[in-house]
Amino acid sequence: MGKAIAVIASLDTKAKEAAYVSEAIRRLGHRPLLIDVGVKGEPLLGADITREAVALAAGESLSTLMKEEKRVRIMAMARGLAALLPFLYAQGRFDAVLSLGGAQNTTMGTAGMRALPLGVPKLMVSTMASGRRTFDPLVGTKDLLLMHSVADVAGINLVTRAVMDNAVAAICGMAEHAGRPLPTPDRTVIGATMLGVTNEGVSQAVSLLEAEGYEVVTFHATGVGGRAMEELIDQGVLKAALDLTLHEIACELFGGYSSGAENRLDAASRAGIPQVVAPGGADVVDYAESALAELPDWQTRKRIYQHPAVLHLKLHPEEAARVAQVIAERLNRSRGPVTVVLPLRGMHQQGFPGGPLWDPEADQALYRTLKENLNPGIVVREVDAHINDPAFSRAAAEALLELLGKGN
Repeated sequence: MGKAIAVIASLDTKAKEAAYVSEAIRRLGHRPLLIDVGVKGEPLLGADITREAVALAAGESLSTLMKEEKRVRIMAMARGLAALLPFLYAQGRFDAVLSLGGAQNTTMGTAGMRALPLGVPKLMVSTMASGRRTFDPLVGTKDLLLMHSVADVAGINLVTRAVMDNAVAAICGMAEHAGRPLPTPDRTVIGATMLGVTNEGVSQAVSLLEAEGYEVVTFHATGVGGRAMEELIDQGVLKAALDLTLHEIACELFGGYSSGAENRLDAASRAGIPQVVAPGGADVVDYAESALAELPDWQTRKRIYQHPAVLHLKLHPEEAARVAQVIAERLNRSRGPVTVVLPLRGMHQQGFPGGPLWDPEADQALYRTLKENLNPGIVVREVDAHINDPAFSRAAAEALLELLGKGN
């Protein structure tokens, strides 16, 4: 009988809404698996997975937990869902997951969804999915869909009915027509990193690798993409890295819009997979103009470029050297082959000779420090080209092909 849709709701406060959604799932030929995460009053609707079971998955007794303050209860149930949902999914108990609610239910529901594999349909109907919200804590690196509830999830009315009907149709459609978890490939899939400021060079290199028969997954290095690539390397999905955009390391050290990807390069070094690395975008930090107060010395920057979304601020030479030290430290721990490719005519779209972010002193500080600190076994290739030039793309692609055993 169709697909099983896990429905996460607090059945002490959202019983009407959970019942409506469950019936809508049945009308479409599928079956709900109702999971109760209520932490306030008595449940007003029976659940397939009780709140006691969720609390137990977090190592808690519900009776003891209910005596704690609200935040403690919510975070415990979030941990319980994160532990329980992968277990239930592995047992074949559900094919997709839907949750609905405000801040409390969104915190719990998305915690469980983020614990599921890529490819498993995940939909959160939330009052939090609009306005001045930060979505990274809710979505993280997963394919989690947030849908704005428009009205509060409080009763069934002409607005919530329309939104819930769409949500149910969406999650059932995903489960019925797709909904397959990401497989572990039996071939070498390559992970690559890019930004708009390195896009042309990375894209050209990717095309050369694809022409050799490789599949390449490219990640946008904005603080999330690099983190996602690291996770997929750890999971064994990606077996080689064309890591040509290390901008997130600069932001890890000095803050900025693309912060959030901590310890970049570590997963590939741990896994011992072949790596070709370039410091694309590692010579700048990026800040929204409204956030420049976080960088008190921004007015001392010699080079600033107004990107359409943010300001790109060139690092001082001593900062660039610090970025290089961190790159070297992490690459030196690698258990596999590494080649570093340095674009001597600039590592940023606007960092070409004479360009708005061209600062040879800062660039040379980065390159010099990197070469001085890398282990002797790591190959360094200097290319007299800009990072977006075809000559650089060829050098990077050929370096990785060599490490993969396809070089000349």
